[in-house]
Amino acid sequence: PSFHKSYPNAAYYGTPRHLRRLTQIPWSGNLNDCTVRTLWQPDVELRIPAGAEFINPQPESSNHFISVFVYHLSSKTLHVNDTIVYADKPNFLFRLFGYKHGRMAFHPSIKNVGLHPTEDGPYLFRDWMRNMLHDWPFENICCAHMGVKIGGAHDDVVTLLNESQSLFKKLSIKNRKRNPDGELPVDNHYNMNIVGDECG
Repeated sequence: PSFHKSYPNAAYYGTPRHLRRLTQIPWSGNLNDCTVRTLWQPDVELRIPAGAEFINPQPESSNHFISVFVYHLSSKTLHVNDTIVYADKPNFLFRLFGYKHGRMAFHPSIKNVGLHPTEDGPYLFRDWMRNMLHDWPFENICCAHMGVKIGGAHDDVVTLLNESQSLFKKLSIKNRKRNPDGELPVDNHYNMNIVGDECG
């Protein structure tokens, strides 16, 4: 809201959660709409990860794991809101959560409410990340609320994904035991963003 007060004449585009919660902003479009996500091509590409809830994440006030990934081609910069965390010098609280100096990490909610509570949810997210890394040769990453990494960001995210294989397996096994029928919470959306650019 404060950004909108400073720049009231700009066009604002938001996620479904933004549109529901920040009703004082006159939104120009919903980023869940493929036509909106293609407005800035070819200069900027937007994608939404698979394996998690984007439209109706629960609990809505705290489950911010999935965000729109935004790639600016000419600067080779990736912007990620909460899904990936980078802190050049993490404070004490973040160090308690295991964040290390100059390392990438997934948002801690990946271990509980971040991904769909299904056996394949973690692997859908992993495979989506692999496709994104294949398609977007970014060098820099801007992780909202935390830090910016200039140079070497792509390799760091590849390392993060590779080091998370055991986590994906653990989450998949846990979900299979807790949710053998693969049921999603009410009002969640399953078959989203699974192959390549979900607008394609």
